[in-house]
Amino acid sequence: MTKFQFLKNEKLPSWLPLALAVLGAILYWIQAVGYAYTSVSNLDEGSYLIKGMFYLNGVYEPFEPYGPLTNKAPFAFIIPGIAEYFFGAGLRTGRFFSIFLGLLTLLGTWITARRWAGNWLAAFTVWVFAFSPMIIKLHARAVSEVIIACMLAWIAVLVVGEKRPLWQIVLGSVVAAVSVFTRQNMVPILPFLVLYVFWQHGKRAGIWAFVAGSLALLSFHIYYWPRVMTIWAPWLPEDLTPFLNAFRVPADSVPIWDPNIDFWNRLNAFFQGIRYHFIPLLGSLFGLILLPPRADWKPSPAMRAAVFFAVSYIVLVLMHGWASLASQYESYSCVFCFSNYLGFFDPLGILFFVVMLAHAWNQNPNRAVRVLTVFLVVIVSTGIGYSLFEQVGNGLLNLPIVPRIRSTGLGFAAIVDVLTQGLGMPLTWVKRSISSSLGLLAGIALLLAVFFIWKRNKQTNFTLTLVNTFLIMGFLLFPVLHLGESSRDCETDIIRDHEELGAYLASIIPPDSLVYWDGGNAFTPMIYVPHARIFPPQINNGYTFHIGGDPDELYYFSHWNSELDVRWRAEADIFIIEAKRYSTWVDFLTPQEFQEFSRPPASPSCIEGAELRIFQRYP
Repeated sequence: MTKFQFLKNEKLPSWLPLALAVLGAILYWIQAVGYAYTSVSNLDEGSYLIKGMFYLNGVYEPFEPYGPLTNKAPFAFIIPGIAEYFFGAGLRTGRFFSIFLGLLTLLGTWITARRWAGNWLAAFTVWVFAFSPMIIKLHARAVSEVIIACMLAWIAVLVVGEKRPLWQIVLGSVVAAVSVFTRQNMVPILPFLVLYVFWQHGKRAGIWAFVAGSLALLSFHIYYWPRVMTIWAPWLPEDLTPFLNAFRVPADSVPIWDPNIDFWNRLNAFFQGIRYHFIPLLGSLFGLILLPPRADWKPSPAMRAAVFFAVSYIVLVLMHGWASLASQYESYSCVFCFSNYLGFFDPLGILFFVVMLAHAWNQNPNRAVRVLTVFLVVIVSTGIGYSLFEQVGNGLLNLPIVPRIRSTGLGFAAIVDVLTQGLGMPLTWVKRSISSSLGLLAGIALLLAVFFIWKRNKQTNFTLTLVNTFLIMGFLLFPVLHLGESSRDCETDIIRDHEELGAYLASIIPPDSLVYWDGGNAFTPMIYVPHARIFPPQINNGYTFHIGGDPDELYYFSHWNSELDVRWRAEADIFIIEAKRYSTWVDFLTPQEFQEFSRPPASPSCIEGAELRIFQRYP
């Protein structure tokens, strides 16, 4: 029996939590559809969709030399490709397939939470998603985060519980192998799942899980052997694995994508991730802090489930935190992708939190836990304020609230003038200081409020009241914490614009034409022109462009350099140029050699300068 059984009484209809869960799912769906129609397509989305289409239609194979870059495990492209194959290639198919997977993620998380924590906390898990606009915005794009989140949610449904049928354990283990071959960064999931099966379901089930998952993973590797090693070679030290150099991009060139992100921007990305995934991250963190002694766990299966969720979630967070925030593990490292990476495993963090809340929230934390809790509330509040400096800092810069003596008497100066002119602080630091201070004040205000509640009623547990209040406030303020970042990118219908643009491109580009793409980071419009040929490395835009190096070797690994660029410009029949990039093409696209088609009826984005200009070389 969970601590929330008191919610079951005659005054609360038994159908109410289910109704609330359905309402939360509807709210999630409404927001997701809104984002699907208004979000600008990005490089990842265009890459997944067009590579998936190529792979399913047999134009290219995953890991094919001189083909598209298979920098992720193949199923990241093949799964959306399957949707395109059956329902038609295009942005509409990709995005609504992702929303469908997002709803399945909610359903899987709800089923597992209901199994361990009851109807009310299960409904709460749905509302965690419904109240998280940035998670929904991520799910509304055709990207791999929602694919993995859906797999993890349903692995939990199939395997994590008492007396699970053997066929479900086997299926869950296969899905775990599929998740690894969808994103190689999910590699810890399969061994953790197998260990959990041995622990919870016994030796026989554990052997079945190990054999099923291992055979599935081995089969995938055998099918794509040996080129599949290109996704694993970057993980292994070059000095210790020189035999894998054949699967590594030669080091005699320099990638132009080599971002120099300083510590303060990395810190910003870290707290941004906390804001976007507040309940999964902070709920899990407080769950660890309030972990009770082993003897207090009742029943034991709940403890085993919590351990599986906790270990899996924490290891994945640390892996992705290191890869994005602390290292330069690849030339295309992405510091501000940290918040997106957390979207892979939100279901694990949410489920760990609700299992802890239902079964093992430590009712008697010691003094060290109290001190640590206070420290975390202050640090996290300040950090969240810090990561909001572009929104909060901008809004408060010109407030005239600082007293100032003038010749006409007492007046007030704007904060920005006092700090930039009076103290010589850079404008960015002024914004960060203001927003961090507001976050700190909010944390202190919460501490004082809980302290006064505790002083009035000493029977109140200060630590639990502080933790619960902080989490509830964060949950309720999710949309506010996301502020401008969760706003719609455009007010136009992006899906319709892509379909109109795609139809126009398909009508003017002759069959078998060789297309040079400089139409923006997102290759998405080319999904609608399957009869055209492309230069595959351009799908990943500048992220695969190198300075120097042997052009053939780079092309073999689906990268490119200036020599290949010159060669492709000489070979291409059609040039698609983003309007704001056209100034760099004026000398090349001369009227004597190229004709320009009429301007397309739509733009792939509402951002100024994103319109496309299309040129054809004269015969």
